[in-house]
Amino acid sequence: MIKLFFFSLLCVFSLHSSVLSLQNGVSAPIEGAISYLEDPQGNLTYQQAEHAVFTPYTQEKSVNFGFTDSVYWFKLELKNFTSISDTHWWMKIDYPLLEKVDLYLLTPENILIKHHTMGTSQPFDSREVSSHHLISELPLKNITEATLLIRVQTQCSMQLPLSILTSEELMAEIEQNNLLVGLYYGIFLIVLLYNIVLFIYTLDAHYIRYILFIVSFILWQLSFDGLGMRYFWGDTRWMIEHGSSAFIALSSFFALYFSRYFLNTRLFAPKIDKVILVMMAVAILMSAVSSILPYSEVIPMNAALASILPLILLIAGLTVMRQNNRAARFYVAGWSSFLIATIIFAFNKFDLIPVFYGVNHAQQIGSAIEMLFLSLALADRVYLLQREYIGKLNRLNDTLRDEVDIALSDARMKDRLFVQQSRLAAMGEMIEQIAHQWRQPLHTLALINQDTYIKHKLGLCDEKCFDQSHERIDEHLQYLSKTIDDFRNFYKTDKSKSLADVGDLAVDALRLSDVFLKYAKIKTDLNVSTSRKVNIAKNEMVQVLMNLIKNAHDAIVEQNISNGQITISVEDFETGIKVSVDDNAGGISPNVMEKIFDMYFTTKNPDQGTGLGLHMSKYIIEESFGGKITVENIPGGARFIIFLIGEEAQALPIRSTKR
Repeated sequence: MIKLFFFSLLCVFSLHSSVLSLQNGVSAPIEGAISYLEDPQGNLTYQQAEHAVFTPYTQEKSVNFGFTDSVYWFKLELKNFTSISDTHWWMKIDYPLLEKVDLYLLTPENILIKHHTMGTSQPFDSREVSSHHLISELPLKNITEATLLIRVQTQCSMQLPLSILTSEELMAEIEQNNLLVGLYYGIFLIVLLYNIVLFIYTLDAHYIRYILFIVSFILWQLSFDGLGMRYFWGDTRWMIEHGSSAFIALSSFFALYFSRYFLNTRLFAPKIDKVILVMMAVAILMSAVSSILPYSEVIPMNAALASILPLILLIAGLTVMRQNNRAARFYVAGWSSFLIATIIFAFNKFDLIPVFYGVNHAQQIGSAIEMLFLSLALADRVYLLQREYIGKLNRLNDTLRDEVDIALSDARMKDRLFVQQSRLAAMGEMIEQIAHQWRQPLHTLALINQDTYIKHKLGLCDEKCFDQSHERIDEHLQYLSKTIDDFRNFYKTDKSKSLADVGDLAVDALRLSDVFLKYAKIKTDLNVSTSRKVNIAKNEMVQVLMNLIKNAHDAIVEQNISNGQITISVEDFETGIKVSVDDNAGGISPNVMEKIFDMYFTTKNPDQGTGLGLHMSKYIIEESFGGKITVENIPGGARFIIFLIGEEAQALPIRSTKR
């Protein structure tokens, strides 16, 4: 009799479900009021299900039966204490991957109030609320009691994170969810853009591998949480049916691909490298298979791959970190967080652990932390490489500095040789000028000597005659000595700078050029209108002026100008002076003017010119004196202009010297 009593009590309990009370401001736990019915064949109607025996779901967690081929019915008895108010009630399922969910709302008399089908198998536009969650309104106004039947058919994990909410509560949850989703994907977007910028900056292939991993993971996450269907690919069947499983395998492949090269496991962990290669092959194979086979057939393998993956990569990171790889520390921290989150997520899907707050978002949280740590690992790697490159650059700079010093020393030696070459080129001309200047005095000395000798033999050279001959000989010897002093001063190698009057230097240059100018019957005119001095090397300035005078002389001789004229002007110009050397040789052709200051450029025959004079003049004026030299054509001839920075000076009357 006692056994019969307990059996009857058990039957009553099994046929009775707890009632879910709907009251404003009072949250009733769904888990204590829901019951379920397994429909292995999936052929029950809602009328048949209503009269079937449901089993109370007594576990204190969200409904979860793991992966199954059966259809499940869920039942809730509702007691509405707000039937006479304007309160609206909504049913919300926080698992977007469910393929087909049928909602049946019945009165106690089994009259159907509402039937609504939703899930990934239905067009997204058919949803009552545009959300990646499955939401449907429960029309309970003026209805105090009702039965809610939910039929679920899916290839993914059979779970039903269900909640019954008022409009205000629903809006609050949606806003909170949108905020978290925005924060989550915002982190991913920032990490993605950050690594794209670093790739553009460094062109490091590690960033491309990491970017591929991020993109494939984002695609999987979008397909998993329903946001891809809502915002991107809509009702595209392949993405809905195969995207989630295919992207799990693809993101696993790119995670392995990135990690293998980032950690350089082939060098630092060769045994683990072989395991990674095998897993890469499995991942790419599963990605291809997942694109064809149904979700239910491939998801167990993909879930197992995704669960093992963080552990393998964590071991790889630890192995490499033991070899003093600093960047591996961030890598290990990232994959540790992702491993924990993945294990929690996978165990929940297989109904191995209960549901707690945030469990459905465990992998999102872990992946966000992981992506941040991996970005830090890459950034730290860039920092280490940058520090290494800076060290190399400093060493190269030291080497370069030594080489520059050597090259500069060589260049200075070449400059000295160049100057000396230019002087030697001019020396031949100077010797010829000395010969011209000495020819007449030597001839005169010879005549005086012969005249004195003859008079002495004839007894006609008295004391007065001897004194006159001595004075004449001494006068010519002084002239010869002065000529030697002039040329000796010109060929001194002293380059020390001092304040000098360019007008005086122009007089010296004309005196040194006097012989070949007189020989060519060329007249000269010197006009000096300033006493402003410039800081220059005197001999070098005389050499420049002589080069310009000789250049003008050669042009006049070449053009057979009968009344050759060279005019030198020295005048104030802004904060310095301007020196002009004019001739009347007819000017310079444009093609010659472009190259006139080039080294070794000359229009003369090889035995008449070296092409060094004008180039050397430009070098002295611009490099040594910090001035500028230009050339232009003027009516009847050409003009070379020299600009030099000068000292303050008083205006003075124009000095003019004509020869």
